[in-house]
Amino acid sequence: MAKSAEELLIYLFDEILPKHGMNLRVKQKELSLEMLRALQENKLALCEAEVGTGKTHAYILALTVHNIYSDKKIPAVISTSTIALQKALTEEYIPQISGILLEHHVIDKPLSFVVRKGKRHYVCDSRLKIYETSIKNLQREVDANLILELARLGEQEFDRIDLDDTVLTPYVKGRINVFRCNKSCPYSLLCRFMNFKKKCMTDSFDFQITNHNYILADLIGQKQGRKPLFPGYGAMVFDESHKLIDAARQMYSTVWGEQDAELIVTLSEANRRTAAMDELTVLRSQLAEYNRQIFDRLAGDLAGNHTREGSRIEIEIGSMEKIYIRHMAKALEQLPLSYQENSGQKMRLQGLKKRCQELTDKLTVFLNSGNSICWMEKRENGRLALCAVPMELEQILFHDIWSRPIPVIITSGTMSVRGDFSHFKRMTGLSFAALSRIMETSKPSPFDFQSNGLLYIPERMPFPNIRDDRYIQAIMEEIVQIVSATHGHTLILFTSYWLMERVFYGLKEQLSDYPLFLMGRGRLDVISSFRRSGNGVLFASDSAGEGIDLAGDILSSLIVVKLPFPVPDPVMEYQRNQYEDFDLYRRDIIIPEMLIKLRQWFGRGIRREKDTAVFSILDSRASLRGRYRAEILNTLPTMPVTDRLMDVADFIIRKKADSYFMDKEWEEE
Repeated sequence: MAKSAEELLIYLFDEILPKHGMNLRVKQKELSLEMLRALQENKLALCEAEVGTGKTHAYILALTVHNIYSDKKIPAVISTSTIALQKALTEEYIPQISGILLEHHVIDKPLSFVVRKGKRHYVCDSRLKIYETSIKNLQREVDANLILELARLGEQEFDRIDLDDTVLTPYVKGRINVFRCNKSCPYSLLCRFMNFKKKCMTDSFDFQITNHNYILADLIGQKQGRKPLFPGYGAMVFDESHKLIDAARQMYSTVWGEQDAELIVTLSEANRRTAAMDELTVLRSQLAEYNRQIFDRLAGDLAGNHTREGSRIEIEIGSMEKIYIRHMAKALEQLPLSYQENSGQKMRLQGLKKRCQELTDKLTVFLNSGNSICWMEKRENGRLALCAVPMELEQILFHDIWSRPIPVIITSGTMSVRGDFSHFKRMTGLSFAALSRIMETSKPSPFDFQSNGLLYIPERMPFPNIRDDRYIQAIMEEIVQIVSATHGHTLILFTSYWLMERVFYGLKEQLSDYPLFLMGRGRLDVISSFRRSGNGVLFASDSAGEGIDLAGDILSSLIVVKLPFPVPDPVMEYQRNQYEDFDLYRRDIIIPEMLIKLRQWFGRGIRREKDTAVFSILDSRASLRGRYRAEILNTLPTMPVTDRLMDVADFIIRKKADSYFMDKEWEEE
C-alpha cells in the first residue's frame, strides 16, 4: 500500500487504470488529486470539468482513496440532478472502479452503494396486498400479467422495492407506493420499506446516491426538528451542480395551490358522520369562499384561459388579502375540532389535522410575506398557485449546506464564465463562505474542437422577435439550408415552445427527406427515436440541451435558434431591483446565465474524442456586429468560425465517412 493517499491515487492513474483501457488523461488526474486535497483539507471545492474530462471517475477515485486513509467510516453522499447519471453511477462507474480496485487488492470488498429517493418511489407492503387482492377479485384475463408482476414484487427482498425498476404503469405505482406510514399498520414489524430505511441509516454503504431535492429535503427537515434521512455526511458531492439553484428554489419555496382548500374539504367529507354537520357545513363554505376571494383578488391576467402554463406574475399581498388569509387560517384551526374523535376514525382525523396544519403553515408564510418574493403562476393542470421563495435564499443555503464542517465537491461541466465562478457562488450562497475554505479549478475539454468543430454564425439574420414574421421566415430558411448541408443529423434547440412548434410544422414538407421529431414537454422517448433514425432532425426545447448523450454521427449539427437568456420572472425582477445600474445587473446576472447555458448546450455536440460537429447560432446578437459576439467566442471552445454555408457543407464532406451520407431506413415504432 502506498504511504499516502496522494501516492496511491497517482499510482492508480499512472499504472493501474491504463491496464484496463483507461488511458491516462492528465487533466482528469489533476482534477482527482485536487478533489482528494479538498477532502483531506475540508474544503468547498468548485470543480468545473468540461465534456470529456472524466469528472465522475475522478471523484469516485478521490472519495474511495480518501476513505481508505480516513479514520471515519461515514458514507459519502453523491447528489445528482438526473436519473440518467444515477443509473450510470450504479450500473457503470462504481462497479467498474470497484472491479479494478478489487483485482489489484487496493480494496478487500466491493464498493457498496444505495440509491435514496422519496418514499413514493417504493412499494408499500400493505397497499400492495390490498391492490393485489382487489385485482384478483375482478377475475379478468387481461390482468394475468399484472397479477404475476405484483406477486413477484411482493416476494422481493427489502432492497429490491424500488418502483422505478418495474414495468408497472404510473397508475399502478400510485396505488401501491408508500403514502403514509404509521405504527398501526399490520405490516409495521415486517415492513420492507422500514427495513430498507433502517439499513440506509447504518454505515453499510460507501456511497449514498441521491438527487438534489432529496438532500435539500434532509437539510430542511433537520432544521425543522425532523429525523435525518442520512446516517451522516462523511463528504458531499454535488454533481450536475449547475442545477442546484433550481432545486433550491423549488425546495425552499412555499406553494399554495388553488385546489389545496378543495382537497381539505374533500378530506373532511370522509369523517362527516362523526362531525357536527351544521358547524362543518359553515366551515367548509367559509374555506371555499376565502380561498376564492384570495385567488380572485391576486390572479389578475392569469385567471383567463389565454395564458400559458408556467406564466407568472409578481404579486403584493395587501391588507385585504391578509384579512382573508387570517380568516382562512382560523377556519382551518376549527375544522378538526368540529369532529367527534372515536377509535374508528382516529387515523383519518389525524390525517385531517395534519393537512390543516400544513396549509396553515403555508398561509403563515404569505401573512409574513415581507421577507419573501411572491408570485402567482399557472400550473400544468391549468390551476393557479400562490408561490413564495425567501429573499435571502443565498444566505439560507450557506447556513444549511456550506457552513457545515464537512468537505464538499461541487462539480459540473458548466459552472463558470471563462474560469470565473463569481456568478455561481453568488447564486448558491457560496460567496458567504470564508475564502480559506474555497477551492476553485476549471479543466477544459480534452477534445480537439479546433479540428473537429465548426461554428457557423450567419450575418443576415434579423433581430430575434417571435412576433416578426420576417424573423421566423429567416429562421426557417437557415434551418433548411443547414440541414441540407449536414444531411440531417441535427438537433435544433429553441427557447420558446410556441416558436418550436411553428417552425416544426412550417418545415415538415421542406424537410420531408429526413425523419423529423418534435420533443414536447416531458417527451424524453423522442430522443430514443431520434437516435435510432440515423439521420433525423430533432426540434427540442432547452431541456434537450442538458444531460443527454448523443455521441457519434447521429448528432453532427447543433443549431441554437436564439441565445438562451434567462426568462424574466419575479425572482429575476427582485434581483434586478438590487442593482441601481441595469448594466451591472446585466453583467453580473443576465450575461453569465446565458453564457453558462450556451456552454451547456454546446456540450451536446461533441461527446467523444473522435466526434465531429457543426455548431450554428442563428441569433444576430452573435454576428460580427452583435453585442455579445466577443463574450460568446471567448466562452465557447476555440474552433473555426464562418458565416458561409459552403464551409458547413465542406466540413461535413471532409469529416464524415461514406456511410454517413447513405440513405437510412427508418420506421416509426
